Amino acid sequence: MHAATTSNKEAIEAAAAAFKTIGTLRRETPINADAIASAYAGALQTLVQEVDTTNKLSLDSDILSAIEDIKKNNDQKLAGQVIDKTLQRVFYQTVFNRIATIREQFKEATPTALNQLTDEALVSAQALSSTTARANHVLTTDRQSLVEGNNSGLDIAINESFERIRNTLNKNNPDEDFANFGIERYATRMSLTRAFYNSVLREVAGVLNNRDRDPETTAIEQKEGEIFYRIIESLVARDNPVGNLLIKARLTGNPSEITADEMVSELNKGFIGRVKAEMKGQEDSIGRDRAQAMAEAAGALYFANILLPDLELRLGADVRSNFENALNNLQIASSENSEPKSAEARQAISTILTNYENQLKLTKFNKTNDTSLIIDGAVSSYQAIGELRSQTPMNADAIAAEYGGDLQQLTQIVDGIYGLSMNNDILNAIEVIRSGNETALAAQAIDKTLQRVFALTVYNRITLTLDAFDSLPTDALELEWDRAYAAFLAIIGTAGRENKVLTADKLAIESGSNPDLDDQITLAFINGKEALVKNSAEDKTNLALARENIVVPLVRSFLIGVLREVEGIISERDRDINEAREKQIEGEYFYRIVEEFISQTNPNGSTRIKSQLTGDLANVSANEIVSEISKGIMGQVKNNLKEIESTFQADKNQATLAAERLSLYANIFLPDLVLRLGSLERVKMENALQDLKEAINQNKVDKAIDARETILSVIANYESQLI
Repeated sequence: MHAATTSNKEAIEAAAAAFKTIGTLRRETPINADAIASAYAGALQTLVQEVDTTNKLSLDSDILSAIEDIKKNNDQKLAGQVIDKTLQRVFYQTVFNRIATIREQFKEATPTALNQLTDEALVSAQALSSTTARANHVLTTDRQSLVEGNNSGLDIAINESFERIRNTLNKNNPDEDFANFGIERYATRMSLTRAFYNSVLREVAGVLNNRDRDPETTAIEQKEGEIFYRIIESLVARDNPVGNLLIKARLTGNPSEITADEMVSELNKGFIGRVKAEMKGQEDSIGRDRAQAMAEAAGALYFANILLPDLELRLGADVRSNFENALNNLQIASSENSEPKSAEARQAISTILTNYENQLKLTKFNKTNDTSLIIDGAVSSYQAIGELRSQTPMNADAIAAEYGGDLQQLTQIVDGIYGLSMNNDILNAIEVIRSGNETALAAQAIDKTLQRVFALTVYNRITLTLDAFDSLPTDALELEWDRAYAAFLAIIGTAGRENKVLTADKLAIESGSNPDLDDQITLAFINGKEALVKNSAEDKTNLALARENIVVPLVRSFLIGVLREVEGIISERDRDINEAREKQIEGEYFYRIVEEFISQTNPNGSTRIKSQLTGDLANVSANEIVSEISKGIMGQVKNNLKEIESTFQADKNQATLAAERLSLYANIFLPDLVLRLGSLERVKMENALQDLKEAINQNKVDKAIDARETILSVIANYESQLI
């Protein structure tokens, strides 16, 4: 993607000056929101909007919302931190975008044009000099806290890298200059990334140092860490998605739950993945594309530099030295275009990375019980049926054989608990396949019905665990929780799918971003398992929170499944009626799984959805189905708001659970809310949801009322846009 570069050097200099002015204004007491808004308008806001457009972000909305919070005297200092760190992200991203553009245009553009882009990147980097000049933050020997380490010198390293970039732009030796630019591209960008990595740890250190004595400072440090982390989040999330969600939860949750070792470990697991990815790129390029191999080797080196202080703490100075030597050897081997030397260096790096990762304190689900009785066999049979469904022709006898046994027994158990007839539905569908009539539709009915079986199994086991928390011992509770997790693995693929959203004209459905529901649910299982040890008075509440973070994201994943099939219906109904009908039956069965969550508060709308998923294909309306789903989910939000009102003073735990459910439900329709109202309204909603949780925890009635009014206002505006 070609990065937009609408702001020239002079405009970025003006933006940097405005950023500096805002830095002064946000330190005043009280903070003058109008003065900040005035400084923001103009070159700085234009740069922010450029970054938003290029990188599909909504930083302008984040900043405008924070300015509005200052005007309302709503946690002014926190809002000031949001503005400052969000603007730092803008300059960070501007550097990345300009360097990406230089790489894209290196071979065709003139040195003058490339130097202009370099000037723009350098001015952006210099706006961040106070951040890049800061020292490293490292774990203490006991891994319980974080302390300031040596000066990273990243500000100097970045300036020196820019000078080396300039030397390549003359293109006196184009091929070699391009190869050297590839190295400096990583040197500049990853040095910036390392600076913000250090910033996250610096704020975590502040939380740890202040949380037992200064709640206000702790809140500010935590907010700074949260916004700083957003800058580097994508680099961590790519290879450590569950750890990424844990980091974000710690930086927005109860500060007492933050631990230094855990935060460093999860951050570094993500960057280990980046080192490995660069090594894989080097392996693929060596002997074929020297310049690319050199760039990838540099990427491995500069990502690895982020890990070095912690690697030395855990494995010792000698291992660090060996690690650095191996990384340097990889660079030399890449320059020499030597495949044997590259392989030797990669092996040395990989061995050390494996040993290092084994020393990290990482979050993962540990199944401690045997779940082979029924559950594991049922999951295995379901997966086998999935393979059989893809065969042509389908073998009904083979499907029946796989179904008979643990999978059928589990289905019958769930039928008995919930008064359903899924077993008969599956047996009837198998007979349809045997008859050779509408086999594709029958196969989809089997698949989605079995997904319903596993979803209800998860729901039943985690609900039983919560209900029996006080009466059963930990080992019995862990068995049920492990059974739920084992059942979830059957449908984790559905939970891992990307969002489906309306197109801009509201006539069809298209793919959106990935909400990472599979990872969210996995983390909830991990958190719930930890609560079963009953070491804390908060454990039952934590288990209840974990349950909500399993149930509602599962509901959301199946609603996404419904919209995915609606997308297929609309795209296929005018060209392949059989394919469209198959999508319709998939949508119908997906909707059965979550129908209750819509029909509870929007019964008429639920009926309309079902009629479209069973009737004439021509009547299927993307806008109407999305609207009715959102109305039902908004009903759930309103119900939880009422529960918070009734329990705010009387039962903090119940209010906390209601706030969590409210937030989870709201996230279901937020992508559509952005389409209809814009990103600023989404940011208002997200901030209000967070404020509501904080108000409950802090017992601040006024803050809760303000958050409630904002939520209801945004919902009313959104509802007015639905059909």
